[in-house]
Formats: sequence, structure tokens, C-alpha cells
Amino acid sequence: MPMYRLQKEVWIPHPREAVFDFFSKAENLNRITPPDLHFEILTPTPIDIQMGTLIDYRIRVMGIPFGWQTRIQSFDPPHAFIDEQLHGPYRRWVHEHTFVSENGGT
Repeated sequence: MPMYRLQKEVWIPHPREAVFDFFSKAENLNRITPPDLHFEILTPTPIDIQMGTLIDYRIRVMGIPFGWQTRIQSFDPPHAFIDEQLHGPYRRWVHEHTFVSENGGT
């Protein structure tokens, strides 16, 4: 089966530390996930994100619920973190978040 890679860059007009803080809080996923996925965090909040943290979610695709578990594979504030799917809807899913200060923002 082929492996796909999606890369997306977004500039945000805020300091790197603030942007990293927002994206490294699992609770904020509800704010940035499309509503039609009915995204739900099952792990009790607040979640202390660090290397090895496990987070359980549920999403619905066309009304069908999918359980999803990710693990924080690396955590390097305020530069980067990686979360990978242990169980879920994808065969393999690794999400690398990298934060770079640029042009007065991130």
C-alpha cells in the first residue's frame, strides 16, 4: 500500500511560544477540528502533554464512530512535537508539528 505525505505551512501572527502552547493543548483540538467529524476527547482533561502521553478520541465519519488513540512520540517545547496513531481509522498516521519564528510571527 502506498504511503502518502501531506505537508502544510501556515503563518500565524503570534509569538512561537504562544502558538506552541495553543497547539500542544489537546483541549484545543475541538476548536480547530471540522464540526462534521463530531470530534470528542475521551481522555480526562486537562491533559499533561509530554513524551509518551496517550490521548483517546472519538470521531464520526458519515455517522460511523471511530475510536482513535495517539501517543506523543516527541515533545520539544516550543519547537516541535510529534503525535502518532496507535489505534484508529488510518493504517498509519504520524503528525509532526514544527514551530519556527518568522516575520514577527510563527
